[in-house]
Amino acid sequence: MMIKTLDENRLGLLVWKVSNFWHNSLKRYLKKHSLTVNEYIVLESIYRLQNNQININQIALSNYSGVDISVISVVLKLLEKKSLVTRNIDLDNRKKIINLTNKAILKIKEILPSIDEVEKNIFNKLDKEKTNFYNTLKIILGKKIRIKAERSINDN
Repeated sequence: MMIKTLDENRLGLLVWKVSNFWHNSLKRYLKKHSLTVNEYIVLESIYRLQNNQININQIALSNYSGVDISVISVVLKLLEKKSLVTRNIDLDNRKKIINLTNKAILKIKEILPSIDEVEKNIFNKLDKEKTNFYNTLKIILGKKIRIKAERSINDN
């Protein structure tokens, strides 16, 4: 009799394994750029927020990225040492405004297409189920989903 592996019986473990697979795939790629996954997520988040003309502080960064504020704090210190971010005191002296350096912007622009490619290689296996998978994960996280109706050939 063939015994199923634990992840075949436990949905949570299967999600965890997929998450680890994604994380390790990104980690292997980012190692070439001397970045961790957390550092990359923070850099990409700052990059996207700056493109929307938002003054970025640690709280806004944590809210946008979903990364815990204590992790954001540690990662920002590391990114400062790597000359990828600067933190300047805001007008009220209680918050620091976070900005990417030119070095970081060039690095993100170089890395982003490859990260997209790594993720495509992982998730394109879902084929037509990708939207359903994405929506299912959002439902589990308590987020709202938007379902697009597929148009048939006769809808023209």
